[in-house]
Amino acid sequence: MKKSLFNKLLSKVLPSLASEASSLSSKEQEQQEICMPEPSDPHDVTFAKIFTSKGGKFFYCEDQKEFFVMFKQLVQESKWEHSYSSNDELKDFLKPTEIEFEIDNKKADSCISNCEFLIAFNGSVMVSGAQTKNLKIQELPEALVIVAYTSQIVKDINHGLRGIQTKYKHNRPSMVTTIRTKESITTLSDSDRAKDLYVFLIEDYKETR
Repeated sequence: MKKSLFNKLLSKVLPSLASEASSLSSKEQEQQEICMPEPSDPHDVTFAKIFTSKGGKFFYCEDQKEFFVMFKQLVQESKWEHSYSSNDELKDFLKPTEIEFEIDNKKADSCISNCEFLIAFNGSVMVSGAQTKNLKIQELPEALVIVAYTSQIVKDINHGLRGIQTKYKHNRPSMVTTIRTKESITTLSDSDRAKDLYVFLIEDYKETR
């Protein structure tokens, strides 16, 4: 993970950890990336802690303007040249970044997507056929960037499934699944849902921490 961007997470989403990290040596600060959630943590902090502890790259953005800056920085540093997205609305949203999209997912070096929900308790990303256009997860590029909002974080999978039922009612998408980081996979049967995951979380409401 890019250290400058990870520090962005520490200072804005996990202020207590940022304070602790300031007193550590550089080597200890690197090890501090793995952190355990506390029962009192809000869902966004729980997600951030678990997701990053399992190798996910997490970026908190106070607003869309900050997102565009950080997103462009990530694309440049990662040297992605052929990104794929199946969502036309997301492509329109990303126009300020001037990123060019690859039509063929098989030729892309990265994928940009939105999601249904972020699952706090295990740091996974819930998607449906509305995002994938019914492509299998393993057919997407290994580098998968998720653009999400704080209002999309839920406690667990059951809350996510109920949210999908409320959102789509009788037109529920044909595929609902969760995507996880490669480090979180413990069984071969889950490996087809593992990706090199990046999550940009854009603030769309404020909480009192």
